[in-house]
Amino acid sequence: MPELPEVETIRRSLLPLIKGQEITKIEIFHKDVLINEDQRPLQGWIIADLRRRGKYLMIDIISTDNKETGALLIVHFRMTGKLLYQTEQIKPSRHTHVRFHLEGDRPAWLDYEDVRRFGRIWLLPAGGESKNAGLAGLGPEPLSKAWTLADFQNIVNKSKAPIKSILLNQKVVAGVGNIYCDEALFRAKVLPARKADSLSTEEIKRLHEAVQYVIKEGIGHRGTSFRDYVDGLGGRGHFQQQLQVYQRAGEECKICGSEIAKVKVAGRGTHYCPRCQM
Repeated sequence: MPELPEVETIRRSLLPLIKGQEITKIEIFHKDVLINEDQRPLQGWIIADLRRRGKYLMIDIISTDNKETGALLIVHFRMTGKLLYQTEQIKPSRHTHVRFHLEGDRPAWLDYEDVRRFGRIWLLPAGGESKNAGLAGLGPEPLSKAWTLADFQNIVNKSKAPIKSILLNQKVVAGVGNIYCDEALFRAKVLPARKADSLSTEEIKRLHEAVQYVIKEGIGHRGTSFRDYVDGLGGRGHFQQQLQVYQRAGEECKICGSEIAKVKVAGRGTHYCPRCQM
């Protein structure tokens, strides 16, 4: 957490608020969180755009002194990271690790908070996506034309790994995490532990469509909020109300009434319906 729908929701919530604002200062409260290997200035930038790739948020910035000079902020939230827009200069909490001071129509602040402090922010040159190993190694976006059924089927047919581990592999498809993986497998009626090469052509097609469906639904419901995830304004998502299996172990399946089971697959807690999924 957060996964693709949550990061996309954060992007959409922040874009109209911070685009065009100047970063007048960046305060760093925990040095390991913001990585600035080239020692780029921590002020004098204008926010030009916000983009997303997989689970990464990318903030394009340009210099206030020279509009030809740009840089890139990459945010990876990991498990508990948040990026919160503030219009009042409240005292940083003990979980506030980086604070961006913004100046536009009115002063504002953008706080990066992270309870578990696994997330990271990189300050890189413009176009620096290739310098970040995790970002550079991402596969196609699940809602893009680049993620074709033919390519997905070719990968699945050649692997004996559990199908869940294929979906969680960010080199196969970017941005799918545990929540949306379990939900897609349920919708496609496929057991998470099935060997990938045992899936039929029809099952692979259903799964490809199911991933796209749950990602779209997740974005439409502004993400899934259980504990930590909120958007850039602190708003909660609503997709948790639509979940069929994830975090519903011991409850009745909404389709067949069977008890939702939980096991570990690909090192992750995995939820499924033993009757609906084969």
